[in-house]
Amino acid sequence: MSKASNHKLDIDNLDFKRIYTFEEFELINEQLKTHTLKIDGNPVNLFEFNEGKLLPMPQNPISKEAVACEISRQLCNWNVHTRQNGIITASQGGFDFDISGQRTIRATDVAFIPKNIYRSLDHQQQWTFRGQSFTPTFVVEVAVVQEGNREFNDLDKKFREIYFATGSSVGLGWLVDPKNKQIYIYRRRVTGVVYRTLHGWNNVDGDSILPGFILKVQKIDDTISQESSESSSSESDETIDCPKCNATFSNDYDFMEHYEDSHARKWHKGE
Repeated sequence: MSKASNHKLDIDNLDFKRIYTFEEFELINEQLKTHTLKIDGNPVNLFEFNEGKLLPMPQNPISKEAVACEISRQLCNWNVHTRQNGIITASQGGFDFDISGQRTIRATDVAFIPKNIYRSLDHQQQWTFRGQSFTPTFVVEVAVVQEGNREFNDLDKKFREIYFATGSSVGLGWLVDPKNKQIYIYRRRVTGVVYRTLHGWNNVDGDSILPGFILKVQKIDDTISQESSESSSSESDETIDCPKCNATFSNDYDFMEHYEDSHARKWHKGE
């Protein structure tokens, strides 16, 4: 039994000034799966980890999480349709960014890991944080911010010093503010310098990191709009014939699901 297992941790009275071991960090996050803390009135079920310090991650309000899910949805569709066969993670998908040899666990709102990185991972890397560190190539944070305020400065520092740290594979990052309708794009110059550009609220492409991917901001607006909308996938008298096989369908949704599963989502051995 590990030393951390023998050490009684009072989840409700954590000391955020002390240095925790990595084993204690893992134990705390494991206990938080069935326990919720409140810090400054905000519910917390997950911590990040930086040089022994616990960094609370408050739960996302519904609109922020909905935006992150919509970005993930568009990214997942691109991943399937272009047969990238990579991995997309959401807001509890943590990575060890290994800053200056220090274990640094950060969870981005959305991340993409190419298939060549994922397929090279060993068992420990896949199922624990104890293997050799690896990072995604693309990260997204969703937040309501104002340039110059504390949260914006903290996120800007997170992009520059954590996500784009020396040795990180991250080549593209987006800070998405759906309320103020701004997207901040982070890239790394060939010199290694990280720079930020303001993109406004326009469709944005994935550069060479996500070839062919375009984030459509209107779909984000539609997702969090409180105006009513109706699905057009109801059954009708007309049938839809699949152009690649003999299957027929009575609604758009079933046809699209069939087309993706049977024709678009073909993962070939050896890819």
